[in-house]
Amino acid sequence: MNQMHDVVIVGAGPAGSAAAAALAQRGWDVLLLERDHFPRHKVCGEFLSPEAQATLQALDLATAVAAGQPVALTHATVTTQRGQTVRMTLPGPAWGVSRFVMDAALAAAAQHKGVALWNGVTVKEFTKSDNHYVLQLQERTQAGATLPPATVRTRALIMACGRHNMTALPPHSAPHTRPLAVGIKCHYVDLPMPAQVELFFFPGGYAGLNPVEGGRANFCFLLSYAAFRRTGQSVLAALAALAEWNPSIGQRLAGGRILAETIATVAPVDTGRPAMPWDGVACVGDTAVMLPPLCGDGMAMALRSAELCAPLADAFLHGEISLAAWAATYQKLWHAEFCQRVRTGRFLQRVLAQPLLADTLVRLGRAAPPLATYFVNATRGALPHYAHPATG
Repeated sequence: MNQMHDVVIVGAGPAGSAAAAALAQRGWDVLLLERDHFPRHKVCGEFLSPEAQATLQALDLATAVAAGQPVALTHATVTTQRGQTVRMTLPGPAWGVSRFVMDAALAAAAQHKGVALWNGVTVKEFTKSDNHYVLQLQERTQAGATLPPATVRTRALIMACGRHNMTALPPHSAPHTRPLAVGIKCHYVDLPMPAQVELFFFPGGYAGLNPVEGGRANFCFLLSYAAFRRTGQSVLAALAALAEWNPSIGQRLAGGRILAETIATVAPVDTGRPAMPWDGVACVGDTAVMLPPLCGDGMAMALRSAELCAPLADAFLHGEISLAAWAATYQKLWHAEFCQRVRTGRFLQRVLAQPLLADTLVRLGRAAPPLATYFVNATRGALPHYAHPATG
């Protein structure tokens, strides 16, 4: 296992698998490390915007995801704590698809393109020599047994380890000094679901509901630590509290049945962490920054960051640019594409968290639909082409 690889990518979520597939297609020896085993549920809005689909097409990965029969989504609604609602047309057909299906499909597609995928592997630490990195790994079998530590070496290293962002690696540059949140998701059955994503606000957070494949509905919510403590720090108690804090949520979920095996949680979630597309190594997806989930474009940003990073990694491996040039160019491209979208998303999160301002903004959106459309588009990038609409 002490062999030298061209590229090691830590994390086989959408960004990691996309970057791995793009580099394997260019002929490089790519090792993709994932601490979990597929398939698995993850906390996520499970919403793929048209922009995300465009990137999947550009990376030759759209067919793999479409095979999971995503549900076509055409509209979005926003409902405030006080019951004010606005409905908007999405800029293009979106997909509702679970991470259970999508992550496994992307990882399998990457393997089909030549990527070596190691599941159940945690990176304990890494060091850099003059021309390569050395990673110390700990592996667990799917049954939970711990295997002997291992070492791998690589010429290039990309971090795609999600919100956890280097928790198993040397301490991140910026400590947590901002309010943190808990993310929870579960799937419902027996819920009537129109072709739309529905956002709800409540004291201390917000929630999203949309259909995914298989006749299920994904309900995902983010709430502050303080709000979670008020619920007794129980998922089911939190769901009951949400129905009280925003009665529209209770009405919407009435009659539905939770699939217990789909419940997933994640903490801490830090939507205010400074962007860091390069932290000693290239960072893609949520490892670089986390777009507030209410914007519904986090997966598009993750995939697009992989699309931006892969050609630079390719040029570095070919000896055409230095590591410093890779870092400088990637950071410049990343900030130019994403900074304004992140600022707008965080602004909307702050405004919609305040009931009076949220009601005002929603009323304005109803009275002036172009204003609502403006905010939807402001959190999204350019769309060079649309993916084929989902048929699910």
